[in-house]
Amino acid sequence: MAKKNSSNIIKFQKQIHFNVGIVICFIILIYIIFHIFTYLTKDNISIYEVTQGSIATDYDYTALAIRDETIVYSDRDGYPYYYKSNNATVGSKSIVYAIDDTGDIVNTLNAQETDITDLSDSDLSEMENTISTFMNGYSNTNFQKIYAFKTDVTDSLSELYNNQAVDNISADIAAAQAADTYHAYTAADTGLLEYYLDGLEDLTVDNYSSDNFDTSTYSKTSLKTTEKITSGTPVYKLVTSDHWNLVIQIDDTLAEKLADTSSLEIQFDEDNAKTWTTCSIEEKAGNKYLVLSLDDSVDRYAEYRYINIQLLIEDQTGLKIPNTAITQKKFFTIPKSYFYEGNDSDDLGVIVKGNENTGLITPTIYYETEDSYYVDNEYLHTGDVLIKSNSNETYTVGDETATLDGVYNVNKGYAVFKIIEKLYENNDYTIIESGTDYGVSLYDRIALQGDKVKENDIIN
Repeated sequence: MAKKNSSNIIKFQKQIHFNVGIVICFIILIYIIFHIFTYLTKDNISIYEVTQGSIATDYDYTALAIRDETIVYSDRDGYPYYYKSNNATVGSKSIVYAIDDTGDIVNTLNAQETDITDLSDSDLSEMENTISTFMNGYSNTNFQKIYAFKTDVTDSLSELYNNQAVDNISADIAAAQAADTYHAYTAADTGLLEYYLDGLEDLTVDNYSSDNFDTSTYSKTSLKTTEKITSGTPVYKLVTSDHWNLVIQIDDTLAEKLADTSSLEIQFDEDNAKTWTTCSIEEKAGNKYLVLSLDDSVDRYAEYRYINIQLLIEDQTGLKIPNTAITQKKFFTIPKSYFYEGNDSDDLGVIVKGNENTGLITPTIYYETEDSYYVDNEYLHTGDVLIKSNSNETYTVGDETATLDGVYNVNKGYAVFKIIEKLYENNDYTIIESGTDYGVSLYDRIALQGDKVKENDIIN
């Protein structure tokens, strides 16, 4: 009975159900994988929006100072005693130093105990000016100013000590002078007093050379001493004029930039003071120099032969683009006389010999000069012969070419080469002229990787 019942069972074919959702998901997965693979393997082009900007330029230099300097020598043997401090302004009646034949007066002066708590109004004013100058130019990043300030204060206090010491033993000094053993000397001329020599006192704007800019060999010698000196020994020098010069060695680029400049503002790194100078460019032995002429500030920097300054040249302003966006393209240059309007439009075109019946070919014009238009090889090719209208003259495309700098404009989603006119560039950015024909404009979108783009590439 069981066998009979089993024979009545009818087996049905299992149906295969087609799941549309799975198929769609699979297609989407393949699509995503394809685009991820394409993205990872292709050159990805970033977009940059052109902005107005400027490039800050570093014009820091070490300048050679040239002044009118006179060295004064002792006319006798003896022990020197200095009345005036370094960098003091002296006149023809100012006592600068004295020579003690025996050394007795100098020893007494040096042994004096002085009290300078009761300063005169003029002494207080001078000290206040020294401190004020330091405070105005103080910077946590420039500790050299602290040492310069210490030197200025020390010199000022030294002069006050010396003057009071002289007053304390004025009777002894008078007696030594009467005995002709103590000799006081007034300044040889009006000027700024300096107690150092560096061998460059005879420099002028006519006789300096490139060797004078090698600071590694520079040294200077202090003239202040407590030892006995002999006749003919230098005892001090005077800067005798407010007019002085700063000279810096420059490259051809800066020389060209300043070729038409007659005045220039500079800033001194020592105290951040600014001043205007007249300037000129000179060439010696193949090197170019910028010569700055000043009529002030000599007193603040007379103790320095080499002075760090900054040229305050205006930053170049215009359209600012990254250097990576800049590339080059080669063009055919075709005389303008071969272009004319036709085909019921204002577009300029040319006629190619052998294709006269097809009408004008209107290539894209990328740039123009007074005599020529610049076109690429999209519609014209090397060897094409152009016909001049109403003439038997012809011109062969490719006879003259030019390569120009530019960027790829992608405003419309595809790359279009645009010519740029550079104003200034540094390692990262270039400032270009704005408002030029065939060029880029403010807020244009350009390809950031110019060397990876070709004309008419689709840029997403």
